[in-house]
Amino acid sequence: MEIEKIDNIDRVIASCLAEKATDEEYAILNKWIKSSKENYKYFHQIQNIWDTLNPDNRISDEFTLAALKKVEGRISGEERKKGFLFYLQRIAAVAIIPLIIGAYFFGNRNQSNNAQVSEVEVYNEIKAAYGTRSSLQLSDGSLVWLNSGSSLKYPVKFLNTERKVFLSGEAYFEVHSDKKTPFVVQTSKLDVRATGTKFNVQAFTSSTITEVALLEGKVDIIKKVKNSKLSQLQEMNPNQYLTYDSISGQIKLINEDVYKYLAWKDGKLIFRNESLPQVVKKLCLVYNVEIELRGKQLQEFRYWGTFKEESLANILKFLKVSSPIDYKEIDIKPAKDGTFPKKKYVIFQASK
Repeated sequence: MEIEKIDNIDRVIASCLAEKATDEEYAILNKWIKSSKENYKYFHQIQNIWDTLNPDNRISDEFTLAALKKVEGRISGEERKKGFLFYLQRIAAVAIIPLIIGAYFFGNRNQSNNAQVSEVEVYNEIKAAYGTRSSLQLSDGSLVWLNSGSSLKYPVKFLNTERKVFLSGEAYFEVHSDKKTPFVVQTSKLDVRATGTKFNVQAFTSSTITEVALLEGKVDIIKKVKNSKLSQLQEMNPNQYLTYDSISGQIKLINEDVYKYLAWKDGKLIFRNESLPQVVKKLCLVYNVEIELRGKQLQEFRYWGTFKEESLANILKFLKVSSPIDYKEIDIKPAKDGTFPKKKYVIFQASK
């Protein structure tokens, strides 16, 4: 911000005298005052009259006063004598004061309006590449862990009555408590609303199933209905796991230890009496591969196990020795553009 015209500096002077100025405006005024003796004298004329009209509202900014003293030290005694010309200038300044006050309040109001216009939420987006995890802290202090192949769009600073973020994929949230400003995770299928709590959301756009696992606190599962109205589908309590099918509209709510659903943030894969299709789903997500199951009997196999930072090869070997299955990797060819598709595996029932 540069001051070139006297009407602009009048507004800055009035802001400083009223002790409503920003740090930038104080700096501008100091620079302007020190730039010439005429500027110094003009400011003092206005300040003297302001102090006369507002004895209880004298300027107190030490930074400004220090600058004035430095400037004042460079002015000769003759220039500071209160002669007839000084008082004539002071009388003239009395006529200017109402204009300055008006300029201050008009400018202050415009600044407020401009602030309201400019105070819009600016968004960032973070993505976790396949095979990796990411974490971040939001402006309100909430913590987020982002799973492989997921993305989160979030405001640089929360400004609205809701702290809303947009999730595609899977993320674990530890929400900073603020009952007046709900925290909302919006997905393509539904919203998860909380105030202060810990929960996991899995909502890939490629899947019709949205999963929510609640570790602490409470959350509301919200869905948009006709005319963009919101409808509460379910309230969740700690150690509850929910699935929602966007096609059928069916909701399933289970009471259980939910750590296995969010253990991925600690680099773990946990299977607790899970079917082979459920195991394969997690493996495809974490390792960015395609796994095809061949044979109806494979649906019946169930697994228990905990893996921490294990390779896909080691996990497949574990599955093989734990049940009568086998697997093979399918040879893949590069696409026309030279890129390679995902690795593909086939799991089938082992021959006797």
